[in-house]
Amino acid sequence: MAVAPLPVPEMEIPEPASTEPFKWTAGKIVLSIFLFLVASVAEIGGGWLWWQTLRESKPWWLAVLGSGVLILYGVIPTFQPTDNFGRIYAVYGGFFIIMSYLWGWAVDKQRPDTGDWIGTAIALAGVCVAFFWPR
Repeated sequence: MAVAPLPVPEMEIPEPASTEPFKWTAGKIVLSIFLFLVASVAEIGGGWLWWQTLRESKPWWLAVLGSGVLILYGVIPTFQPTDNFGRIYAVYGGFFIIMSYLWGWAVDKQRPDTGDWIGTAIALAGVCVAFFWPR
């Protein structure tokens, strides 16, 4: 007994919103850097709250709060003005480096040393070239 195939609905692929190539403007650069900084504070802050619970024996609700902050961290990059997921996350790594050192210095009183600063400068220079390179 042959079984008839199920009907498959036709799917329309939407046209891109714009066929114009992406161009950086001063406003888009400021927005992008701002979003990288906000995302890094959310990721580091959420992770730090978990660290406090698991490594420093702080109350469990700090981990719950940290989880909420980490969820927000996952949403923030979607507001970036460009739509290249891989590039956004790769470049974010450079901002994460400097913000991690600054968090550790401000919150945990662990001052970065010369190697930390030099490595951070190299990383930030590299990610800025990768992100803002004219395409």
